[in-house]
Amino acid sequence: MSTILLPGDYTDSSNSAVKTGPGFYKTPLTDPVPVKAGLEVYKELQSGTFRFIDTNAKRYIPAVRDNVLGIVQSKHAEGFRVLLQESSAPIQLGQFAFANASKKNRVNLPAGAVVYGRIVAADPNIEPEMECVDSNTGQAGGYGELKGGNVFDVSLAYARYLLFEGGPVLEAIGETVAFEIAIGMNGKVWVNADDLKAVWKITRCIKEGQHWPADAVVDNVKKIFSS
Repeated sequence: MSTILLPGDYTDSSNSAVKTGPGFYKTPLTDPVPVKAGLEVYKELQSGTFRFIDTNAKRYIPAVRDNVLGIVQSKHAEGFRVLLQESSAPIQLGQFAFANASKKNRVNLPAGAVVYGRIVAADPNIEPEMECVDSNTGQAGGYGELKGGNVFDVSLAYARYLLFEGGPVLEAIGETVAFEIAIGMNGKVWVNADDLKAVWKITRCIKEGQHWPADAVVDNVKKIFSS
């Protein structure tokens, strides 16, 4: 059963195998402390058990290990500035924070490019930083520049639901058409398919699907794709 936490509440941190996510603040010498009110949620992922505070906040606060989807705002000598939300300050993406990147093989991203990665630094006293490589393998692992398709915004809570649960909407779309998707915990979603018409129908299904009852999802997806 989920527990309601308030900022500053004590939480059990005796299990070191549980990774702490959004909603908690932690330094190497302190235990995780809630910094927002919400439900304490545990999720079993491929990388282990993940703990975060589930709340439908409008402003995304970067947290280490979060998958995020951003828009390149500008380029500088050490890398790129990436915007995660229109109302927030851009974060840092290093020049070599990509698979196979080197001084001879530099990544060149124009302003407006869409990138998918994860947060690797999110201390309140420093600028947040992301990378577009799986640091465990050194490979892209699905991270990097996303070309084509469509990017749109959803609520932070809905983005977490899609990322962790998938949901009947994504299952129904997958049974109708082949598509690619990347979901950021900052509330941005990227989808791509073989033709532009399918991309817009997928976008509509995902955006409207959060308001559909479970027993109406399949029929509503079929209705949109048949229109």
